[in-house]
Amino acid sequence: ERSVDVCYDGLTAIERIQKNPYDLILVDLIMPRVGGLDLLKYAKKVNPDVIVVIITGYASLETAIMAIKEGAYDYIRKPCNLEEIRIVVNNAIDKIKLNGENKELLKKLQDAYHELMALKEKKLEDEEIANISFFSPNVPSLHYLFNPDYPPNNYIDRLQALSSLKENGLLTEGEFRTFKKHLLNAISPRG
Repeated sequence: ERSVDVCYDGLTAIERIQKNPYDLILVDLIMPRVGGLDLLKYAKKVNPDVIVVIITGYASLETAIMAIKEGAYDYIRKPCNLEEIRIVVNNAIDKIKLNGENKELLKKLQDAYHELMALKEKKLEDEEIANISFFSPNVPSLHYLFNPDYPPNNYIDRLQALSSLKENGLLTEGEFRTFKKHLLNAISPRG
């Protein structure tokens, strides 16, 4: 949706800029009360993303350079035709849309980054919780008992550790028998 406001002097334009955000401003270089370059500076201070097009019948290289240095999007000399203004305005609108899309994508990227960092932090917390031993250091874990990296000739230690788990009430009689059977099968597998 587009709307157009018209101001007949620079001071009125400044008052409107204070009240409303504008995406695009077409301004004459020489206006009553406040000139176009001062209006350009003020508009850019209020909204650095605003696109300002300077139109002038008093074009000079010096004013063109000053306008561009202050952030003017374009500098059009009078007399200008409507087609030239239409092209500049359409290009400016395209730039405004792209800037908006870029901001939206940047926000989505930042949100995704923050979500990723939160997931990473949660994963680290989950890993820390998973590494907490809920058993006494004197009670071995089942992982220790059936770890293939553990030296295979320490089956007696493993059976004693299994007995310790049962004695501490961490294994039922049925679980104890099942694990003992697995250990004994590991000692002498039946072919």
